[in-house]
Amino acid sequence: MNPFEMAVIIVGLAILGGVIKHYFDIRGNQEASSGAQSQLQDRLAKVEERLQVLERIVTSSDYELKRKFRDLEDDEKL
Repeated sequence: MNPFEMAVIIVGLAILGGVIKHYFDIRGNQEASSGAQSQLQDRLAKVEERLQVLERIVTSSDYELKRKFRDLEDDEKL
């Protein structure tokens, strides 16, 4: 094997190694990204659930009645 062939093989292996490293780097980033995305989806689900509870409270007739009583008490204090 002459030096030129050896240089071509070394360069080819270096390029192949770089491509493989790049592939695994991207794959690792995607796995980390999917984990973060899963956490964000869980957090969003919890926020939506809390929002539904708050909507039920605010739209309930008991809440409206309590608000009216509170307004009356505030008016009497003045």
